[in-house]
Amino acid sequence: MKLARITILAATVGLTLGTAAVQAQTIAMATDKQGTTFNTVGSGVAKVVSQNSGLNVIVRPYAGPAAWAPIVNNGEVPFGMMSANSAFQAFSGENEAGKAYRDLRVIRAGGASLMLGFAVRADGPIKSYADLKGARVSSDFGGHLSINNSLTASLKVAGYTWDDVTEVPVSGANDGLDALVADRLDATWASVGQPRAREADTQIGVRYLSVPETGEEAAIYQEIVFPGARMAVAQDGVAPGIVGPTRLLSYDSYLVSASAASDQMVTDMLQALWDHSDDLFDVHPSMRGFTNDNAVTNAPVMPYHPAAVAFYKSKGVWTDEDQARQDKLLAAAAS
Repeated sequence: MKLARITILAATVGLTLGTAAVQAQTIAMATDKQGTTFNTVGSGVAKVVSQNSGLNVIVRPYAGPAAWAPIVNNGEVPFGMMSANSAFQAFSGENEAGKAYRDLRVIRAGGASLMLGFAVRADGPIKSYADLKGARVSSDFGGHLSINNSLTASLKVAGYTWDDVTEVPVSGANDGLDALVADRLDATWASVGQPRAREADTQIGVRYLSVPETGEEAAIYQEIVFPGARMAVAQDGVAPGIVGPTRLLSYDSYLVSASAASDQMVTDMLQALWDHSDDLFDVHPSMRGFTNDNAVTNAPVMPYHPAAVAFYKSKGVWTDEDQARQDKLLAAAAS
């Protein structure tokens, strides 16, 4: 009888441990390096999913999307967090490698959630785009082609080219802010709420420049940056450096996966985010657009994962128009 009880107990313990192991499935999510917006956003998503599902999401930082897009594309890392701009470059092949990563898929979108622009010293002489002529402006940015394109477009909005400013090469968004703090440059590219931008504000005081209303600015950004670029207004005080209503470049954020990511993992992740999306809003200003209403974007730049399509259909938010866009992008992925 004792042997029977021990056998039953061992079986019960084994079943319990087995269930815990399934519930504690560990997966990786690729992001930009620490101190960047997409590392912060990705970490917030990972925390919400890990606390509310059977997935334990570990953030794995890289230099930028150019570094991690290939390994998410091939399924080595199942998930990643990126801007719609970087997603467009990765899927289309308009990137540093000149290679189209056709196995990337959208899991969830954050509508017009990312806001970016020139950051300058709050007490410095640069008050508007017109003051950029002759200024020392960050350039290069290593693995972030999207930032260089954004800078080129911004200079064109101001009526300038790179010949009108002094280029100061930096290796990334954080390095540009480091150089601003060290007074090695006058203007650099940063996203609203970026952790390093917050830190820079405590060190020297920073301010974002408002994009001038020329009537052509949106078209310029859409041509040079990517078709999904748009203008958005950050309200006074929404983040350090936003002084008064400030017009900025904006576009969606994407949680992406490999097309080979398992349906169950994708569904578990989406269910956790759907049920607890409110928990994301205080992570970073850009996460305020990461609502359930914006989970399916009307301007996707790559297809959705099939499990994501099934999930959104079950929630009643996947429309015939979404399916038409999906079919078009799947055809592009197969070409």
